Amino acid sequence: MTETISEAETGQHQQAPAPWTPMAVVGVAQLMVMLDSTVVNVALPSIGADLPAGPSALQWTISAYVLMYGSLLLFGGRVADVLGRRRSFLTGLTLFTVASVLCGLAGNEELLVTGRAVQGLGAALLSAAALSIVLAVYQLPQQRKIALTVWSGLGVLGATIGVVLGGLIVTAISWRWAFLINIPVGAAAFAGALRAVPPLSATTSRPLRIPTAALATAGLAGLSYGLIRLQDGMTTPAAWISIGVAAVLLTVLTVVELSESDPLLPLHLLRIPTYWLASIGLLLAAAVMISSSYLASIYFQKAHGMSALAAGLSLLPMGLASLVVALVVPKLVTALGPGGLYLSGVVAQLIGAGVLATGTSSVAVTVLALAVIGAGLPSCFVPLYGIGSSHVRLQESGVGSGLLNTFNQTGAALGIAVIGTVLTTTVRHETGSGASAADATTTGVGHGFFALCICAAVAFVVALVLRHLTRSAQPAAQRS
Repeated sequence: MTETISEAETGQHQQAPAPWTPMAVVGVAQLMVMLDSTVVNVALPSIGADLPAGPSALQWTISAYVLMYGSLLLFGGRVADVLGRRRSFLTGLTLFTVASVLCGLAGNEELLVTGRAVQGLGAALLSAAALSIVLAVYQLPQQRKIALTVWSGLGVLGATIGVVLGGLIVTAISWRWAFLINIPVGAAAFAGALRAVPPLSATTSRPLRIPTAALATAGLAGLSYGLIRLQDGMTTPAAWISIGVAAVLLTVLTVVELSESDPLLPLHLLRIPTYWLASIGLLLAAAVMISSSYLASIYFQKAHGMSALAAGLSLLPMGLASLVVALVVPKLVTALGPGGLYLSGVVAQLIGAGVLATGTSSVAVTVLALAVIGAGLPSCFVPLYGIGSSHVRLQESGVGSGLLNTFNQTGAALGIAVIGTVLTTTVRHETGSGASAADATTTGVGHGFFALCICAAVAFVVALVLRHLTRSAQPAAQRS
């Protein structure tokens, strides 16, 4: 497979609108990747009983995936820049599909967690290349706006519908098919990419920077592991040692990258206020999105004894609310501006998480509050990706888009680590004080959503600043 179309030629061809078939292909693959971020949430009790697997292994079934996904996205972006977008996309898609088979056939918790980690590696290569393809193919402003809206909407929709699909599969067949279903989807996306995605050129003279990628992965993995181990107690030595080692590794990474002429981590982008604020916003929004569905699925099954399917269906309004809002996001961006739309999304998250932080025992109230959170998700992701990607040059679309995705998936990984620890420690304390399992779960979920309220409150401040900066930039852009 040769990379025959140069980026300069692609830019020239973009004077005419590009076909939407490449978007459809990479969109299907990205939807599959995001589905696997949450599809196992409602399957965890079934997995735990079947393998069997303990609470820590079950949490790592989620964390291993989102951690590897998030920590390797920058490396995936560099691979896309160096080896070519389509080639990297196909490699990641193949790795993801093969790992899905390993997960579906896993006979113990060790193989399942290993398979999920390999899935995360494939997802990092696939997703970074897919977003880079979107940025390279759709360069006309109106097309890029639509493409980024679709991209962001697929992420939100995939994450929320994943729990519904997971519940349906677990109830009707087996939890194993939550992974094996990726085989035909992956094969179809592979064939579609060969036909529809242009072979965009590679920059073969740039190094892959594998040691730097390993350093970044080790740092983020250590941080996530330490946060998860805190559920064993705030004085657990291994937790704080891991967090300390992670801090050292990430500091070394930053120092090394500052001295590089061609860094893996594009720190110059983080010097742009709107870019790094958009990155922080993506981290916080992802933490709220993934953690909300995780907490809700635990709440419905453990506090109310719902089946996996019933729990998934109870989360359907959250996904539908996201879909409805995603359909009108382009009009909302025009009316409110990207900063204003992001602010409205954060307010919705703050309201929904605030209601659930009270520890309500009402299923109806919980479903409604989750729908409010869901409605706010596209209003966060779409403008944040738009603001961030506006600063990315074509020649570094892989690492530039990869950094945005890194913040997104790191937020998901750290969100699950922190919220899972809050939930576990609260439930342990409550049951130790004599509370029933259902009441202890309700209290723990409430505490988890309180932590998400804090995330949303920080995001509110970020949104106010971004709204001011994007408003200030509009007159200057109109003058230029």
